[in-house]
Amino acid sequence: MGARWLPLTLLSIFCGAGCCLQITGIKAPRLVLTGERVHLSCSFRLDGDTLYSLTWWKDDKIFYRFIPKSSPPGAVFPLPGITVDERISSLHQVTLSQVDHRASGKLRCEVLGDSPNFEQDTMDSNITVIAKPESGPSLTGVQGPYTVGHLLLVNCSSPFSYPPTTLTWHINGHQASHATVVQYPGKTDGEGLEASWSGLHMCLQKEHFQEGVLVLRCTASILNVYKKSSQVTIFDSRYEGSDPPEGESTAGRGTSVATQLLSVLLFSLAAT
Repeated sequence: MGARWLPLTLLSIFCGAGCCLQITGIKAPRLVLTGERVHLSCSFRLDGDTLYSLTWWKDDKIFYRFIPKSSPPGAVFPLPGITVDERISSLHQVTLSQVDHRASGKLRCEVLGDSPNFEQDTMDSNITVIAKPESGPSLTGVQGPYTVGHLLLVNCSSPFSYPPTTLTWHINGHQASHATVVQYPGKTDGEGLEASWSGLHMCLQKEHFQEGVLVLRCTASILNVYKKSSQVTIFDSRYEGSDPPEGESTAGRGTSVATQLLSVLLFSLAAT
């Protein structure tokens, strides 16, 4: 029986009155979409102490503080991407209305005990606010005619988003090898949104054309909340006299390998 009570005895010795203030949990969503409402809560145990304040931080900046002895007790501090709904926010729950991607980062709850000790405890939680692209990925650079031995240079771009989309290529339904994919540096706007760019460069082989048809698909995705694809169908010019399957369109015509290389160079310069 004595051994069972030993931890509590030691706690009483080393922890004086008011020094055991402790945060027991923090509730904040990991992933949300731009424009959604977010509810935050922070549970704590005083153990004989008196609460002086509860403060919410985003990274190293305060956006809400609650001091029970103040009038009014709640105070809001403007922060990009975070709008506190002061009417329904309190000690026990803080509501953010219409968050945007700039709210992404580390949220911290800080609890401070009253004098004379002013004991403090904090707990963190990460949040990512996803801003989806305004449209799906776009394919450019397809300039035919193409057949076995030709150089294929195709580019895929995805509009600004947060976090930036991940671009993946598929050739006839199979994911393209790393050797054929070129990742270009993304572009960032003034508010931290980023556009993605990728290229598919390969010398066409006989196996690329299945019954004279090559299908390329570029997919843009963000974690498990966004996924859109665009694809293009290319016909082997050796079958030029044959009618393409109904509903399909052929690639453009009349461009040399040198012209294709020049177009990729210009695209790369534009992306930097």
